[in-house]
Amino acid sequence: MPTFQFTAKDRSGKALKGVRSASDQGVLAAELAGEGLFLIRAQAMFQASDGKGARSVKIKRKELAAFLLHIASYVESGVPILAALQDYREPDKPALDTAVQDLRRRIEGGSSLSEAMEAYPGLFSSLQVGMIRAGETTGRVDEALREVIKLVEWEEAFSSQVKQASTYPLIVLGLIGTIILIVSLFSLPAILKLMREFNVPLPLVSRIFIALGEFLVNFGWVIVVLPFLAVMGIRMGLKKPPFRLWWDTQLLGLPIVGLLITKISLSRFANFFAAQYRSGIPMLQVLKDCEGVTGNARLSLCVRQIREGVERGERLAVMAASVGYFPKLVVRMLAIGEEAGNLEQTLGKVTTYFDAEVQASVKRAFQLLEPLLIVFLASILVFVAAAILLPIYTMIGGINASVH
Repeated sequence: MPTFQFTAKDRSGKALKGVRSASDQGVLAAELAGEGLFLIRAQAMFQASDGKGARSVKIKRKELAAFLLHIASYVESGVPILAALQDYREPDKPALDTAVQDLRRRIEGGSSLSEAMEAYPGLFSSLQVGMIRAGETTGRVDEALREVIKLVEWEEAFSSQVKQASTYPLIVLGLIGTIILIVSLFSLPAILKLMREFNVPLPLVSRIFIALGEFLVNFGWVIVVLPFLAVMGIRMGLKKPPFRLWWDTQLLGLPIVGLLITKISLSRFANFFAAQYRSGIPMLQVLKDCEGVTGNARLSLCVRQIREGVERGERLAVMAASVGYFPKLVVRMLAIGEEAGNLEQTLGKVTTYFDAEVQASVKRAFQLLEPLLIVFLASILVFVAAAILLPIYTMIGGINASVH
């Protein structure tokens, strides 16, 4: 159903603006007339509820961080969000500019910032929307925006680190693959011909090498197509809650990555829990609002289980221990915070603990990744060299044996 931005007047002549969905302008005018309003002007808004408009908007993380920083600066200065959206312009990206102004119109129509952002899944992730929604609940949208900016900047920095660490190995792997293909097509056939003439058996390493070369020639397209199909299939599956829960659970079980995801997610949970609890919001409501800030379906389910346990009268620390994903140190800190009555301060310490652990874990992961890549590449180079040189040595040995 189309959504219209409209201007109407009441019986006193006062102009009113708003946003409303209707099948057409005639139906909209009739609905407003029933409320004692006279429609002056109506304009169909940029549609994104079906996701098509959002998918057409291309935005990088740096640009998203700049947009959120623009909004956060206005909010922290006491300027309304509507003014911030009104002043934001991207002439070089009309689709993005139109989407931003549609956000403004949605808010004018009564939607919250998180509800307006939720209509653009191509621009804002569900985690970012959940963090903004949690900030709206506490009345600390500025802090929520800052946390989202930190999240986006961290994701960009982490992505840059991964790209930097993987660029050289990928180039080397590409060169090795090219060498295998060239040698298999041009060098080895000549060597094999000579070996057949002298009745010299082909070494196992060379036979494996030749099989790999033939596979690349005949089925190289599979190596390109299968990863693409796998990524597309996973993306489609993640839209279904059961698969998303299974996938996120598997991610948490990975040796290094799973621990890192757990620490990042629990850090967000502790941060937003502390902010809301400090604002005087009841614990059950806080837990409900924090289900969407972890970014992981399994951990969100754990937060829900904690909330259900607290509803039954269980203590927070007891339930945190029962779900199995909270470290023992954190569980003990929560227990101390509950007993001392300073849970919000304890959660602040939990956030600090997780932030330090995340940085240390990322550093250790890259320190471990680099030598593993070097060993892997060295192994491939040794294999290629052995596959090429062994037939030559074998043939020379066969010739010498025939001479003597």
